[in-house]
Formats: sequence, C-alpha cells, structure tokens
Amino acid sequence: MESRKAMDLPQLSNEMQLNIMHKVKNGQLSIDDALDMARRDQLQLLQKSFDFEEKQASLYNFSVYKFSSYRWQKRVIQIDFNTKMVCSIVKGIVKRQFPFMEVTNCHDAAGTKFSVSFKGRHDYELEAMSPEDKQKILELINQIIYRNVHPVDIHEEPSKPPASPTKLHEGLLLLQRGGLASCKWKKYEAHLYTGQLLLLPTGFRPVSDSADVPVTLSQPVIIHLSDGNASAETPCTCDTFIILTNQDEFHLRVPLDEQSTEDVRNERDAWVKAINRQCMDWKRRSQCENMYEDLKEAQKLSDITKVIKENQSTHERGPETGKMQNNHAPLLVPPQPFPRFLSKSGAVAVPIPVPAPALEPVNKPSMELEQVPELKPPPMQEKSPVTFPESRLAPIPQLESIQSLMFSAAPTPPPPLPPPLPKKKTKSQIMRTRAFHWDLIAQDKIAKSVWARGSPREIEIDTSRLYEQFGVKDLANISNLESSNHVEIMLSAKIAHNFNIFLKSFPVQPKELKDKLFIVNEGDGGLSDEHITSLRRYVPTADDKEMYRSYKGDVSELHLVDQYMLELCNIPYLSSQLDLLLTLRELPISMDDLKPLINQKIRMCQQLWGCEAFVCVLEYLLAMGNYLNQNAGKEKAKGFRLSSLTKISQLRGNEKRFTLMHALVEQIMLHEPRLATFFRELAEFEMVPWASVKGLTAEVDVVKNELQKVIQYRKTYKGKNLGSQHSKFTKDLKLAIEKYEADLYQLTKRCEEMRKLYTDILVKFGEPLDQDSKELFSCVCQFVNEFKRIHSELTC
Repeated sequence: MESRKAMDLPQLSNEMQLNIMHKVKNGQLSIDDALDMARRDQLQLLQKSFDFEEKQASLYNFSVYKFSSYRWQKRVIQIDFNTKMVCSIVKGIVKRQFPFMEVTNCHDAAGTKFSVSFKGRHDYELEAMSPEDKQKILELINQIIYRNVHPVDIHEEPSKPPASPTKLHEGLLLLQRGGLASCKWKKYEAHLYTGQLLLLPTGFRPVSDSADVPVTLSQPVIIHLSDGNASAETPCTCDTFIILTNQDEFHLRVPLDEQSTEDVRNERDAWVKAINRQCMDWKRRSQCENMYEDLKEAQKLSDITKVIKENQSTHERGPETGKMQNNHAPLLVPPQPFPRFLSKSGAVAVPIPVPAPALEPVNKPSMELEQVPELKPPPMQEKSPVTFPESRLAPIPQLESIQSLMFSAAPTPPPPLPPPLPKKKTKSQIMRTRAFHWDLIAQDKIAKSVWARGSPREIEIDTSRLYEQFGVKDLANISNLESSNHVEIMLSAKIAHNFNIFLKSFPVQPKELKDKLFIVNEGDGGLSDEHITSLRRYVPTADDKEMYRSYKGDVSELHLVDQYMLELCNIPYLSSQLDLLLTLRELPISMDDLKPLINQKIRMCQQLWGCEAFVCVLEYLLAMGNYLNQNAGKEKAKGFRLSSLTKISQLRGNEKRFTLMHALVEQIMLHEPRLATFFRELAEFEMVPWASVKGLTAEVDVVKNELQKVIQYRKTYKGKNLGSQHSKFTKDLKLAIEKYEADLYQLTKRCEEMRKLYTDILVKFGEPLDQDSKELFSCVCQFVNEFKRIHSELTC
C-alpha cells in the first residue's frame, strides 16, 4: 500500500514544485488544490510524449528500410502534421499516402526494427537507421494513435486545460524484456488508459524543456489496445498474465512484495479483467465500423441495382410504371458481406439490423451441413487404438545382442591402412560456388526437345572467371560451424540459426572484426554494404553484453556463433560504428540518384515558365469554354486550373470521335498555326513525371540529416580518444565528410532552385501553393501528348 500511495504522488520538475509551494505558502492554493494542480502539471508533461503541444516542426522525414518482396528496400517515411498524412517515398516518388486516421498500431521489435499497422492494409515492417530515429518515429506514431483514440474537441474553449484521461487501473508490474540472448523481468509503473496500457520504467520522469532532470535510458512501453486485435490471457501461474496483439506477446507479472498468493492472484485477475474489458470494447467498435462500411457499400450496390431496374422499366413499360417502382422499391441489401462478420471469432455478438430475407442465405449452408451425416466415414474406434505387450515395447536389448552375435560371427577384416597426414589447407582449397536454382524439364519432355540430341560441339567456359564471381569464400568458417553443432549455444535458437547462415558467407574471423569496422572504404579491405547491413541486425543489447561478459570459460570452446557475439560485445560503440559505415556508403549513392531527378524538375519548371505559346493555347481554351458555358446558362470564367486539362478529351461532340481537344487543335491551326507546335518547347513533358517536388525535398532533407549525424559522430569520436592506431580511419573520415559536404551544398542549392521555380509556376497559373507537382505536371503531360497526337492526325 505504501508503494501505491507513493506512486500516486506526482513527480514534477524542481521549477514546478517551487511554483506550487510558493502558491501554497502565500495562501493562493490549499493542499488539495496543490495536489490537483501537481497532477495536472504531471499530466501535461506526460502528454508531451504524446504530442499535445506541437511546438516542434510539423514535418518529419526519416530514412528507413522497408521489408518488401523478401528483401529490405530503402524508403523515406514522411510524417506531416499539416496534411495529417504518413507518406512512403522512394527516390522522390510518393508511393503511398496514409491519413492519420488509418494508423491503428505500432510494434517495437529487436534492434532498430519496428512495424506500423494501418487500417485495411498489411503492416509496414521497417528498420530505422539508428536507435534514436526509431525512438522518435515510435513517439510520433504513438502521438497519432493517441489522438485517434482521444480526438480534440474543436468546440472546446482554448483557455480550458485538456481533460485528464481516466486511469482505469494502475500499479506496479514486471515486464519480461529480452535481447538476442538474455531475458529479464523489469519493473514498470503501469497505467491503463482508454485504448492503451502505458508502462513507465521505475525512475522515469517526463522532462520539460526548461527542467534539468536526469532521464533513465529505458524508454516507456506503450501497448495499444485500440485496434481491436488485443486480448489478455492467464497462464497456470498465479502472478503472470500475457497480453496478445497481432504481432507481439507481452509477458507481465505482478510483483510479490511480501503479499500473499491470494492477493497476488486477485491483483493479476483485476488487471486481466480491466484489460480484457478494454479489448472487447475496442473489438466491438472495430466490428461495428467494418459493418457500417460494408452496409454503405451494400446500400450503394442496391441503389445502383434500383436505378438499373428503373431505367429498364422506363424503357419497357413507360414512365408511369417506372415512377411507381421508384416509390415502392424495397431496400435490397446483398447478404454477401454479413457471413464475414458472423464467422469472426466472437466472444461478442453484435446484432445486425437487416431484413429477415437477407439472412436466409447465411443460414442455408449450416442447414445443409446438418443433413450430411451419411457422408461421414464409418467409425474406426475399435481398430484405431493399437496396444502392444510390454515385451514388444523394449526390443532394443535383444536387437543389440543379435547384432553382437552377427558381428562376432563375421570374419575379421584386415587392418585398415594408416590414414594420410592431414593437410591444413584442404578444406579451404575446395572450390565451391553458389547454386543456380533453375527450373528443370520433365523427363518425358526431353525426348522431343532440343535437349535430347545433346550439344554437337564441346563448349568451353572460363571456370576461373565464374569462380571469381560466384565462388563461396573462406569455407573454413563453414567447417568450423558444422563441427561445432554439438556445442550448446548461448544465443536464442531462432537468432542463432539466422546468424549462423550469415556467418557462412562472412569472410571475417572474430578477432579481425574490430579492425574491419575502422576501414571506411570497401576497396581498402573494409566490410561490404551487405555485411554492414546484416551485422546491424545482430547488435547485442546491454543485457546481452552483461551475460556474455560473465562467461569465464575458454572462448575456443564456444560455438562460433557465440564467439562472434562475444567479440561484438567487446567492441565499444558498435552500433554507432555500423551506422556510420552504412551512412558513409549510402550518402554518395543517394546524392547521385537525386541529382538527375532534381535537374529534370528544374528543366520542366523552366520550360513551362518560358513557354508563352502554352499560355496562348490556354487562352484559346478559355475562350472556347466560356462560349460553351455561356450558351449552357453558366457564368463566364476568368481562368481555370490546370487539372481541367484532363477533361478536354472527355467532352465529346455529336460525332463520337470528335472531342473538345479536336476542336481546340482545329481552332488554333485555323487562326494561329504557329501555336500548334507548342509541344516542341515542352520536351520534358513527353514522359509522365513520377518524382515530385515534395518527395525530392524530403529525400534531400534526409540526406542532410544523415550527413549531420556523421559530423556529430566525428566530434564525439575525437573525444573518445581511442588511440592513434586508427589514424587512417580518422583521415579517411575527414576526407569523406569534406567531399560530401561540398556535394550536399550543390544538391541543396539545386533543390532550393527547384522549389522556387515550382512556387513561381503555381503563382503564375493560379494554383494552390500546396498543390502536388506530380499531379500538376501529370495533367500538363497528358494534355501535351494528347494535343500532339491529334495534331499529327489532322496534319497527315
């Protein structure tokens, strides 16, 4: 009880505490009012981690790796609080855009991996470039989810403080946290709110901008329950329970703290009951939302069916009959969407308000299943259990005696020849290559194929060249791994298996690894990009390091997997070093990819800005459109948006093949033929532009942040004073930074020029300043190509 009372007292910064004490001393606040004020201040500090106050930048760009098609692909994740969108960008192309309301969950994983769940889509499995980036991304995603669960009331008074979220349950819990090899129970202060369970590490204090309070390295754990896929279960033990989500299992335990077993069980059951109540509530909400969406789709389908029937009845029976059907048509709700919800695992039954006939098809399959008992196979219960006498259950001693008699009766073989002297380099000289997994022809097809005759000539191939490219190097590692399979591995089984596969193609011995990490260029003997990327996924945690360093035995007796892990634990700043090497390798590639795309956008803006013939064509189109609209009873327009250019080919004349685009080309060729070839001045618009100004700007911003991290690492590296043995590394790092800074300066300059030109284009044509360049340029591109096609048809 004392710990529970102590936990109820809010923890604030020194400045806030002095402020409250001063008000109490002056009589401005009573003790109860001071406690309420302290709790509100603590809540505001805690809510800051969920971003209730957007004092920082509203646009965030992060470089990540996305797992897609069985490989990790580089992406830029953009979180835009202005447009309320999460964007996935690849080389300046905005591949996906997710509204904030579609973000349902996020899951932390080992290392720098994590995943984000979206409504109605597959989860995004991502890997951040650094632990700091991962923590920031998860913080922003948690803010979005929290706001989806607790939407801001726009009618609320601005001066009114935010309402405190109700704590449904709270107490101390132990959470099982595991690294690559270790597994420990850590104590957290648990707070159950609507839609989430917040676990604060003991000693964690939310910090304000002005307060100077130490923060623990362990970060809060947020378990979201609002996606409708979570549940809580109780295993056999009296103090443990498990929270299951669609990706994770959280093992939690109620600390004993000199409590009786009955009290611990009651506290555990109270947690499970409160969490399951939340889970069932959100599951019911998600099912109702899905039902509502399917009901809307079914309603649309019924409306379309009704319109079709009305049109048919109007043509066949006359207008009066069609009018009568319109007044008395019943609501047709297709029954197809409902079995999907009725078949869901449903601890909760949700009533569906539909007419009785709509449910008949759902019940029919179950009635048919009840009428098929004759199709069941005959019962085999009497023959299926087979019992054996005890004498038949242990035949091994008899078998061993028979085998000994057989071997004793056999003639004695001659003594074997002495084995040859061992050759130390035999295994390393075996020429093994990667396999080519082709599709073989079936044997019955070979006889009539070209493969039956065989090759009439002897084909010569350069095997040395093939082995140079496809040879598997350093096979001594493979033999060591295979020979040490019987050794017990300290690493967890799944991770050890994957790490073992990686080490088979990793041509570096454990003792050589540390020096390899201080070689910048691969050509100088450094690690390859693939090896660096793979090693980043096996960086040991602090608990793993503690476990491996406690090993006091002979290192050579360990499995090679554990030898590598032990060496990784002894390398200082391993994660930062791997992140640095990977960034140094990817920076020049990223900048080289962005340069031509930015230059293309600049040329497109310059051509569109300087093409006066295009403006004259738009004036012709404006005059023609005003003529048509004025005679159609509409007002005269002073201008139109460029998105209207895609609608010109949709307006057809009395002749089916004649559109407004044909009329535009005819009018220009009749009055000003020189304008008919304006498309020659817009050569960059012949191809549809996929990259956008927004996407390219995000890519440049990410490159800038990555280079800033490299510069910061160099400053930190100087302070580490790791000795003079890595002087070449320091020199190569300095040269790389100087080169990349010069390249980035030019790239940033071109990016600013691109953005300024595009803004001028938006102003010139009266477009909104937030108009996406991909949409705008696509409209112009489609118009130019269609004009060019019709012009060539009319001039032939």
